[in-house]
Amino acid sequence: MKCRKLVCNLLAFILIFSSFPVFAENENATSIRDLVISEKKPFSFRNGVSWAMTLQQVQAIENIPMKQVPSSDWSVLISESPVQVSRFQADLVYIFYQDALRMITYEFQQNDSTSLNFQYLTGALCSVYGENKDANPIVIKSWMDRIYKDYYQLDKIHDAKEWTAEDGTSIFLYYFKNETFAILYVCPVTGNGNNGYDTNGL
Repeated sequence: MKCRKLVCNLLAFILIFSSFPVFAENENATSIRDLVISEKKPFSFRNGVSWAMTLQQVQAIENIPMKQVPSSDWSVLISESPVQVSRFQADLVYIFYQDALRMITYEFQQNDSTSLNFQYLTGALCSVYGENKDANPIVIKSWMDRIYKDYYQLDKIHDAKEWTAEDGTSIFLYYFKNETFAILYVCPVTGNGNNGYDTNGL
């Protein structure tokens, strides 16, 4: 009787421990799979331009006439003539902080179809980045204030929309002067600037 009980216990012991390697293997496989699935795809702009590229790298990739405008720790690279964006033409602006790409804008000039163009680009951006949310004009102004103080007037920014890319890049579409509108891309590591508020002393 004791011998039979010992054999039963031994078999149970073997069955329990024989399952451990399988469990560990499955656990490792799940962890690796989750890591691959959750890995964020880096943001890639037109022609393969990506965040943190230097001014010279961006110039070499674009290979179009552009002019450079230095501004303290910031440098701005502006296309000398409009570039093609979706169905439209816009001025292309690359913005660098300490020679690393941090922001990009497209500025669309006013024309007879401005409102329709804005609506079309809203739909186009939704098709790439998903549904938008309302953007805070204070945040948009704060980004540009870093380079050109008061280039944007807060009361002129309206119909502002925001998307977030997979890597955390913020994309804004908004009117900023009369019927002139822009798309602004902001690198995730640029920081949120306290959401555009002055928090000194708070």
